[in-house]
Amino acid sequence: MVLFGLLSAEPVAETGGEDQEDLENLRFNLNIETLGLVLYSNDPKQPLALQHQQELRLGELALHQLRVSGRIRSSDGLEVTAVLSGCTLDDLRTGMERASSRMVGRRDEDSAEAMIDVTYRQSAAEREVVFVLQRLYLCASVEFLMAVADFFLQALPQTPNTATSNRLPLRQTAKPRADTNTASPVRTRLRAVVLDPEVVFVASLMKADAPALVASFQCDFSMQLEEDGRQDMRANLRELRVLACPFIRDQEDAAVTTVLRPCSVALETKTVPNQPLSGCVTVEEVVLKISPFILNTVMTITAAMTTRRHVDDDGSGPQEVGDLWSVRNIYGCNFWFLGVDSASEATESLRDLDQGRQGESFSAEVKVIQVTLESGFGHRTVPLLLAESSFSGSAKNWSSLLQLRADMTLEVNYFNEIHAVWEPLIERVDKGRRRWTLELEMKNNPLQDRSPVHGDDFVILPEPRLAVSVSSKDNLNVTVSQSSLSVLQNLAKAFSEGASSSFDPSLKEKAPFTLNNSLGIPLMVQHSPSLRPRGPPGQGKLQELPVDQSLDLELSMIRTSSRGKLSALQRQESSLYSLSIVPSGFSEISNIAVDKPGRRLYNVRGPSLQEVVSVLLQIDAADGNKVITVRSPLQIRNHFSVPFTVLKFCPTSRSLKSVGQAEPEREFHIDLETYRCQLFVAPAGPLSSQYGPSSSCVCWKEQIHRSREVSSLLQCPSLDGSLPLMVVAVALPDDLQHISSRGEEDWDPAYILHLHPGATLRNLLPFSVRYMMENSADSYELPAGSTADLLNARVSGEILSLVLMRYQGRDWHGHIRILQEVPEFFSVVLACDSDSSMTVDLSMHVSRTSGRLLLALFSPYWIINKTSRVLQYRAENLTVKHPAEHQDIVLFSFRKKNFFSKSKIQLSVATSSWSEAFSPDAVGSYGCVRCPASKMDFLVGVSIQMSSTNLTRIVTMSPFFTLLNKSSYELEVGELCSPTSTRWHYITSSECLPLWPENPSGKLCLRVVGSESSSNLFFFNRQDSGILLRLDQCGGIIVDVNMSHHSTIISFNEYYEGAAPALLLNHTPWVSIRYKQSGSTGVQDLNPGEARLFAWDDPSGERSLSWSCMENHGDLDLLKDDVGQFSYDSRSQVHWVSFLDGRQRVLLFTEDVAVVTKARQAEELEQFEQEVKVSLQNLGLSLVNNRGRQEVAYIGITSSGVVWEMKPKSRWKPFSQKNINLLEEAFQKQRGGGAGDGWVTLETHLEVKLGGATMMMRKPISCQVRRNFLSGIQVEFKQSQHQRCLRAQLHWLQVDNQLPGAIFPIVFHPVPPPKSIALDSEPKPFIEVSVITRFNRHSNVMQIKYFMALVQEMAVKIDQGFLSAILALFTPAAELHAERQKAGLLDKDLKKLQTELMATSLSDQSTLSFFQHFHISPIKLHLSLSLGSSGSEESPEAMQSLNLLLQSIGATLTDVDDIVFKLAFFEVKYQFYRREKLMWAVVRHYSEQFLKQMYVLVLGLDVLGNPFGLIRGLSEGVEAFFYEPFQGAVQGPEEFAEGFAIGVRTLLGNTVGGAAGVVSRITGSVGKGLAAITMDKEFQQKRREEINRPPRDFGESLAKGGKGLLKGVLGGVTGIVTKPVEGARKEGAAGFFKGIGKGLVGVVARPTGGHRGHGQQHLPRHPEEDGIIRPYDLTEAQGLDLFQRSQIKQLDGEVFRDHCPYPGQKKTSIIITNRRVLCVKQIDFLGHFNREWECLFENFYRPPSLEGTQLNIYCKDQKGGFQRDSQPVRCLQLRDSDSAQKLQTVISEAQVRQRQHSMKRQKSQRFLRVKQ
Repeated sequence: MVLFGLLSAEPVAETGGEDQEDLENLRFNLNIETLGLVLYSNDPKQPLALQHQQELRLGELALHQLRVSGRIRSSDGLEVTAVLSGCTLDDLRTGMERASSRMVGRRDEDSAEAMIDVTYRQSAAEREVVFVLQRLYLCASVEFLMAVADFFLQALPQTPNTATSNRLPLRQTAKPRADTNTASPVRTRLRAVVLDPEVVFVASLMKADAPALVASFQCDFSMQLEEDGRQDMRANLRELRVLACPFIRDQEDAAVTTVLRPCSVALETKTVPNQPLSGCVTVEEVVLKISPFILNTVMTITAAMTTRRHVDDDGSGPQEVGDLWSVRNIYGCNFWFLGVDSASEATESLRDLDQGRQGESFSAEVKVIQVTLESGFGHRTVPLLLAESSFSGSAKNWSSLLQLRADMTLEVNYFNEIHAVWEPLIERVDKGRRRWTLELEMKNNPLQDRSPVHGDDFVILPEPRLAVSVSSKDNLNVTVSQSSLSVLQNLAKAFSEGASSSFDPSLKEKAPFTLNNSLGIPLMVQHSPSLRPRGPPGQGKLQELPVDQSLDLELSMIRTSSRGKLSALQRQESSLYSLSIVPSGFSEISNIAVDKPGRRLYNVRGPSLQEVVSVLLQIDAADGNKVITVRSPLQIRNHFSVPFTVLKFCPTSRSLKSVGQAEPEREFHIDLETYRCQLFVAPAGPLSSQYGPSSSCVCWKEQIHRSREVSSLLQCPSLDGSLPLMVVAVALPDDLQHISSRGEEDWDPAYILHLHPGATLRNLLPFSVRYMMENSADSYELPAGSTADLLNARVSGEILSLVLMRYQGRDWHGHIRILQEVPEFFSVVLACDSDSSMTVDLSMHVSRTSGRLLLALFSPYWIINKTSRVLQYRAENLTVKHPAEHQDIVLFSFRKKNFFSKSKIQLSVATSSWSEAFSPDAVGSYGCVRCPASKMDFLVGVSIQMSSTNLTRIVTMSPFFTLLNKSSYELEVGELCSPTSTRWHYITSSECLPLWPENPSGKLCLRVVGSESSSNLFFFNRQDSGILLRLDQCGGIIVDVNMSHHSTIISFNEYYEGAAPALLLNHTPWVSIRYKQSGSTGVQDLNPGEARLFAWDDPSGERSLSWSCMENHGDLDLLKDDVGQFSYDSRSQVHWVSFLDGRQRVLLFTEDVAVVTKARQAEELEQFEQEVKVSLQNLGLSLVNNRGRQEVAYIGITSSGVVWEMKPKSRWKPFSQKNINLLEEAFQKQRGGGAGDGWVTLETHLEVKLGGATMMMRKPISCQVRRNFLSGIQVEFKQSQHQRCLRAQLHWLQVDNQLPGAIFPIVFHPVPPPKSIALDSEPKPFIEVSVITRFNRHSNVMQIKYFMALVQEMAVKIDQGFLSAILALFTPAAELHAERQKAGLLDKDLKKLQTELMATSLSDQSTLSFFQHFHISPIKLHLSLSLGSSGSEESPEAMQSLNLLLQSIGATLTDVDDIVFKLAFFEVKYQFYRREKLMWAVVRHYSEQFLKQMYVLVLGLDVLGNPFGLIRGLSEGVEAFFYEPFQGAVQGPEEFAEGFAIGVRTLLGNTVGGAAGVVSRITGSVGKGLAAITMDKEFQQKRREEINRPPRDFGESLAKGGKGLLKGVLGGVTGIVTKPVEGARKEGAAGFFKGIGKGLVGVVARPTGGHRGHGQQHLPRHPEEDGIIRPYDLTEAQGLDLFQRSQIKQLDGEVFRDHCPYPGQKKTSIIITNRRVLCVKQIDFLGHFNREWECLFENFYRPPSLEGTQLNIYCKDQKGGFQRDSQPVRCLQLRDSDSAQKLQTVISEAQVRQRQHSMKRQKSQRFLRVKQ
């Protein structure tokens, strides 16, 4: 700009040329009114002349009133000022609607101030630049910016321009001048100020109300360069704020949300010549708010930023079918592994490090970060989750090898709407003194180009380029309760709605408070200053609220919560929102706190001040909106499906008068006047013409002084003479939070009146039912899944007729009697209309809820036939036929005397004979049933699922083999009937057919319809993840065989590029290779430079490829990566390499070593690019039931004790447990000064030196040792160019039962191995996972080289009380509409059944991965169950449904002690799998085994197939066996690289098809090398005997077998397992547990200790009576524990409040409950407690008083009188005045609570007096 001024100054200079002043040589001015620049987009179709047309305009940039002035002084001084009044940028594109086209401009267009002001001054000593930018408006419309950027990008020249080459010399001459400048140093100052800019981010300019984000801030930047080269820079960013609002908003628009509250950032840096830079940045507080609306705004804007790229078609159409198998030329194909990368110079990577810059340091601190997640509509939201955190860190040396350290703190609270308080989610630590802290360290290591170095016997890995470590030494305590779960659920729901594209930001916002008047008289409302009525302001504080109207109140001021460093819990607001209400003609109710939900009763006096009436305030919270209803103390809830009119009796007119209509499942409020009248009800709506008002009034007042619950039966007479409508009215006391009686003795009792039908019928059948009451003229239809009220039911033995409609094409009828005393289950027999000898058996389940019967009609079994054959089912004396074309469900039921006896059914397919009997009750299990026929066996897959009603088992029969054609061809599948004839099955594209193989060979072939030639045979009964069959017609078809327990799916896909078994390439100049499939005759040649696809000639033969070249030859199974070489002649070596490229294996022959290395990418270990280590020392999860006010469970993940480690190679490894104990002992001795610092020899011949800076060991090997511990959770992640490794460990997981009087205090814990084994092995984490994957940028198939998960033995001990407490915690409170929701469950079941069998397999789209070694260890679980329970509460609904389930399958739970479950391991090798499929396979593998063993061991049921899944066909490609988990070994990437043997485990072969090919590897004692034994028959026999031996001498059997060699006495072979099961079946469950079961499942000597000294991890928290969760307080927890342990007989409803030690008395404490103060002393030698004295609150004759540290309690003695000699004052001398003060407040609070409690329980005498 200065340059421009000088050029234009020549003509002007003359005016100022007269030398007025000595110093001023030249003065100049330049004014430009406007300067415009218009961008046009060009249209190539038009001639150049017409290109500048209006409609092609893109945008216009205009500068307004640019003034430049300046002067040059004689002393080389220079001063230039440039002022720009305005700068605008407009979007001028045509053809689109825009709310605003201004993109850049001033915020206030008409202001006279300059927008940009730049001043430059220069003198001999210094230079100075000042830049000011004011009130800029910038609309960052993404699409416009993209269009402008595009404009300039298209204009960029493609060839270097001449103008630029002209400029080059100038640039060179400028450089020396800069040097002379620094030689004569000049101080330079730069200052920039930006005032009040506004930046608007908007996604679309179309609408004025489009969501936008607006940022504004102030910025001040200054930089100073001193003469000596020092440089200081400061930047201050103040008042940075971000708002979410409409794009164009009015001044008073309320639709604005603050996303970021104003915050400030300060940055400073200093540099001194030849010294490193240092700097710091400080942020005061960041307060960020995220709500669905804000999320949606941000997502809309970012979505507009990421431009949609057009997908270009490669133009590579489908390959020609004919040339699929032909020879291709290598050099014509573009293979990535044949192109060799360009090399980089070795010196390039060594940057010369500028020594002067090393040692830079920079620190950052954010004092407080507060993020609130809010939910709600639009801009009015409620905070639900609040995270507070702070951050401080420092970085050094970032230009060379960065080192970074940072600390972060965290605390999270959630908002409990029910109590309107914040409760902790992640708690503070150190008794609440500070937040939980996380430490982060990061450092860069130098790049090492060499491969890992091989030592004599191991690999040294270079340090990773970037190492990150995240760790925390604090205990992370998380509290989970129903309210926190519901908050998280609400947030998830709100945010998923906000993130969806259909989100509508203009949803109606609710006011925070709504006041409803249901009193029947007008109200006057006065609100506190913090509330104001919605609407125009200025109506004053008093509002009149007419009858049945509502008033919306909103917050009058938004308070800012910058309370400094207080956390949310410490600044719980006191009640700021309050109302006063005056019912007209009554006294005032003042200062009602309206932000806490609940129901409160207030007494008010009438006009004459004589009578007192009560008014009830009901406050409900929903979605952040509180509804306050003012009503009388009576409310009606209608549980019918029809509305009722409520009538009152007027004594004056002696008639009934309507007071309103009670809608179904809604609350109906009675007004004040009606409260005292007699009430009647009458059906309304459609029934109002059929029935009149009830013949008697609702009776409740007359009885409530006697009992709290009053029920009465009302009859509404029918107007046409038929049956009356029956109503059961039940009056229950309302649950009041508070009673304010104003000194009165009595008040109006608050009641809720429930209206129920006498009986309700629910249809849980998949068919419609008609029903008709006795003596009634009408019958009604009840569709599947729906519920109807039996309006006329008296429940006194009347008959209900039922008709099942259109089941199997006929109607079936029957009837039942409705009685009060019906059993819970009874059967219903319906006979067929057309043939009365045909019947169908159904069942009825009866449940009773508050005065009514709920009858559910269901069928115990639904059988579904998907086999497309005729099926028959037989049980005892009953046979049912199931037609093939039948889409219908068969309703099946056993005819048995006892509803719960166990039964089995048999199955036959078409003409086959009956299968073996199986039980259809084992829900969740799958299996295969064999039905033998003359020529073949029919295999039917059976799956048993529970319906969502928990009453019906859904049994699905499907063909075991299914064909699925996913290709676009019509195919025929051939089955060999005899060597000469083939049976063909036709299958069209995307069709699915059952296959019933007649030939036992297990082979099929394939052909395309219309072609004569067919493919070779392949096996359809072996797992196969894709084999390519050669077909002339279409090149090839891929066959996929997917097996599971109950089905095998054979699917056919078209060939796609890269799906052949192998691609063979000959990359040699002159070597010819011959190849064939082993055992086949067809030999092929591969000449130099040729590439060919290879497919198996005989897919059912041995799959191995043999190649030969002169006298060299080899066999490859095409599964593993491999490499080798042979010499062709004396001069040349030929290398061959087999590797995976995508889905396809490539076998490459070459002489070029570079090609081999490229193809084998990352087989060797490279230097890792980054490594992340995360370790958390302890983690605790506390489950609290805030409705039941108790802590249910505590889940702890804890770190280990001391572990000694050695570093023999590059990694630290722990010693064995025995050595750890010895080392620790020696270390403690040295620390205690018991020994010198020299070398010590331990009894295991280790020689160690434990003193000094580094501890060493010199025998048996010389290396470093250290004393350490293992964190609770440790995760290591490493990544290099081609590999990722993950290793995760969880050290110890324990679940404690925190309920009082628990039967099993510890619910879950790992079981340590037997002592002898534990001493010899190193300490192992409970769960350990190691994954090594390889990826390749040329392929989208992930290779999982190694996946190993190892879970140690564990024990689960559950009692019924704990189970129901957990279920109660996770099942939501019974909603009003729960009944209605249940109707949807049946539809869900039916929908699930209708989705076709194969829909799932057609839709699986996830990518394939190659699993080279995938292994999950066996799981060994000890289970103990107890039916006892600690609490006596009624069981929650979920528990009842569990019992119902067990009842209905005929199983009875008994107490079981220490049953052992053994779930076999899961292993996959060299297989392609889709990841979801594999995950499902794993889940199924374990859950099915567990369920089956559960049924057999715990419930004594029969299951399909073998319960101990230990032995399974090898054909599946997944072998299932068992070994002891402590024998397993997990390797990290380093050990894997060293090629250690994988896994230490025992394998038992399965005898397949009678040929006993049993191979087993027994691996030796853990950690002492490997030993392999080949098993012979005799050894097998011994093994079998050992498996079946009773447990008592099993302990020594583990130690047998040579020195420390472990015999894996594990899992069984088929016959062993089944016999004891049969024996158990005859004896029943009880006999089963006499040890047979234990011997059968395999027994391991239980460790004597149980837990490594782990008791309960933390004392149960003390929940307050109000149900609010507060941070965990150890002293309170200790007090509660003391109160429970003291076993003092508790009074009715007594709860612990507080305690404190009694000074001066040994082991004595004072305990305060809500009923009394007592003094308890622990008696030493017995450990039990004695009650010294007690004072009940009801005996206090005056409140306690304080005198210094002494608390006086004034209490009468138990008899209520005073004795002369005894002082009726008890004086407690306490430690200090604080504790005395605390006790006094606790006692008075407890008294107030107790008074409220007794007021609520007091039976009202009010109506007795009215009568008198």
